[in-house]
Amino acid sequence: MSHSPDLPTPAEGQVLPFGRQADPAEEARRWVVRIDAGELSAAERQQLKDWLARDPAHARLLDEHALIWAAAGQARFPEAPAQPAPARAARPRRPWLWASAVGGLAGACLLLVLMLRQPWAEAPPERQFAANHATPVGQQQVLLLPDGSRTELNAASSLGVVYGESRRRVVLERGVGLFEVAKDKSRPFEVVAGHTVVRAVGTRFLVQRHRDGSVEVTVYEGVVELRKAAKAEGEPDAQPLRLGAGQVALDQLRQTQLSLASPAELERKLAWQQGRIVFDNSSLGLALEEVNRYSAEPIELADPTLQDLRISGAFATRDVAVFLRSLEQGFGLKVKLQDQRWRISRI
Repeated sequence: MSHSPDLPTPAEGQVLPFGRQADPAEEARRWVVRIDAGELSAAERQQLKDWLARDPAHARLLDEHALIWAAAGQARFPEAPAQPAPARAARPRRPWLWASAVGGLAGACLLLVLMLRQPWAEAPPERQFAANHATPVGQQQVLLLPDGSRTELNAASSLGVVYGESRRRVVLERGVGLFEVAKDKSRPFEVVAGHTVVRAVGTRFLVQRHRDGSVEVTVYEGVVELRKAAKAEGEPDAQPLRLGAGQVALDQLRQTQLSLASPAELERKLAWQQGRIVFDNSSLGLALEEVNRYSAEPIELADPTLQDLRISGAFATRDVAVFLRSLEQGFGLKVKLQDQRWRISRI
């Protein structure tokens, strides 16, 4: 495996300083980066095993960040123009992904993570299944998973998938996904979305990651369990929250709000499957989050006080212009295209 140009090549027997008091998510990211840089020494392998053994949440975090790393490998960057003399073109950076966002390295990193978790590995590497899927603005995708489960991704969404012998896991990295889970009591199905884990055996439910970090779960059939993805070291596990058909949970970092959706609301949440967006007394902030999935030019509020303006109406996803005109005519707002972005303000 090649080394990332941003990382030093570890010397034999070197032990990297992954501190015990560091944030577990940050430690998981650093382990994924280290694995991608090259083969671990014997001391580092033992250190990784010790870190995994300290808290069951560490293994979950390692899985999640390996998926994010693998998803970065599908990014396409423009090729650098030809130069008279050979030179290494600078690779685009992401907040922590650095320069290893290359397909082969990312896939190998995910495989190594699965192999290194030997006491926790659920199957030999050749029996694991891993994949990543993303939808661009304005397009949706139906995914058929290896077990017969079905996922519908709304526009501007991305999903990572890892299946093993004893569990099925997907990570909703952004956007909206509708999951129809094939029954398999021996392998629970988990959707990880930020700090939220939704667990089911055979059911149908919708998961949406909002821009503010909250996660909304709507159950259409069966029962799901909702819990936090990770806890602080030494903190006891919280009791999972069970949701039945028709229930909605808005899971925020410090609290979870429960409600019972009406049949009309349940239908409205899936209107995107028919190419429609329906708002019923929705805040303008959340409405723009939905409409931006279908707008070639991002729409933003020039006036933050408009965030909580309540709107209602139905719009075709292919005709964002109708939505923008309704804001002008129905609410007396000003909509202006500036620097390839729609900006909404008061007149």
